Amino acid sequence: MEIISLPTVGFASNCFIVHNGKEAFVLDPSISEKTILKNLAERGLVLKGILLTHGHFDHIWRAQELRDETGVPLYVHELDAEMLTDADKNAYRTFTGNDFTIEKADVLLHDGDTISLGDEVITVMHTPGHTKGSVCYDTGDSLLTGDTIFAQGFGRYDLYGGDVNALKTSIQKLTKMAETENRWIFCGHGESSTLRQATERLKYYF
Repeated sequence: MEIISLPTVGFASNCFIVHNGKEAFVLDPSISEKTILKNLAERGLVLKGILLTHGHFDHIWRAQELRDETGVPLYVHELDAEMLTDADKNAYRTFTGNDFTIEKADVLLHDGDTISLGDEVITVMHTPGHTKGSVCYDTGDSLLTGDTIFAQGFGRYDLYGGDVNALKTSIQKLTKMAETENRWIFCGHGESSTLRQATERLKYYF
């Protein structure tokens, strides 16, 4: 699978296209659906669905518009499903005082679920702490980590659903994985890195 990073705008949240040359998923559509669709069309890719790493507003910002335009299903971990329809839980009201919600997800995910992309699969890794239902998506070669870990740091845990102890456990899980599988990671904010480099930096925190 190949991962394409799309231009970061607005809330500085990264948006990615994961594809196998024919079919694609869009992950965390934080940018204009027109930009996303233009990139898909230029590459001749057929969109199969929308994957969310978690339910915060800055990662779901254009998910409804993209779903309305394409009719594809929206995937989120079951424990973050409530955030999509609640502006307090998705933190939009916390930061702006205003309301922002989208419709319910079409598919609720669980740890260990697999999502088919042609003859390849994406595996769901539940990594709570930033939110209750935060996940990493494992493509086999890379991890899309959302806000669980960044190239230099980790996601905050002081918003709804955050839990520092759960985050510590998730980071320990990723650190153990890095000992044998040094994947490239694509993060919810900021630059990409390797799993080993990112988790090595976190030993000073956990």
